Amino acid sequence: MSVRFSAALLLAAATASSAAAQSVTYSQGTFDPNQWSFSQVSLTGPVTATQSLSPSDGNPGNNWLHTWSIPLGGSGTRYRVSNINSTFTYDPRVNGALSSLTFSYDVLGVAGTGFSPPFFGRYVPTLRQGGQTFFMLSASPNVTTNWTTFSVSRNGTTDWVDPNNQGGEIRPDFSTLGSTMEFGYIMTVGSSCSASECLASSFSSRLDNFSVTATTVSTVPEPSTYALMAAGLGALLLVQRRRRQQA
Repeated sequence: MSVRFSAALLLAAATASSAAAQSVTYSQGTFDPNQWSFSQVSLTGPVTATQSLSPSDGNPGNNWLHTWSIPLGGSGTRYRVSNINSTFTYDPRVNGALSSLTFSYDVLGVAGTGFSPPFFGRYVPTLRQGGQTFFMLSASPNVTTNWTTFSVSRNGTTDWVDPNNQGGEIRPDFSTLGSTMEFGYIMTVGSSCSASECLASSFSSRLDNFSVTATTVSTVPEPSTYALMAAGLGALLLVQRRRRQQA
């Protein structure tokens, strides 16, 4: 009985200490508008913007189409709108602490005026947690007139910031205490300004084949795990010693 008990202890300890990181991927190439929600994140200056689902001209199939128009003016314009998928959710309290997030999507510039070189906006990886929106610093594709696949991965929360307070200290919580996260992107645009005034400008661009991969933190043995292994090994050695004495 003692031998079986100690072996079970060793098996439990080994199992607890051998868990590896796991990944889950959410992806959508044919978009369902009922699963996505647009919301304004920030607005400075005059701008006209529309976001719509185009049934064709994607890579392939339907895709998100964004159009913007900024009038001639004396002050700069900055506009950000988020598009979040309600079905792409990750709960670290249930699924484990997050180690990294990897985003991938295809982008295409359709038309652009007022910028030199042509500008088609920026699509920035975004997550929402507890009603707070965060986007990934220094992570947006160079949108061209050809379909281009953009992919970026970040570990931890250092590069995730509030779009309207990028120097602030608030960050998402990837630990097992963090609440459920939703994923998407922020579309951002700003004026092209000369020395005296901001030029009139407009552009349109597309996004397709959006995906995000959430990777958990590898399990690190806790002190209790080592104690369990020591207890099992000690019990096994004690049984073997008694058997030798009886022999």
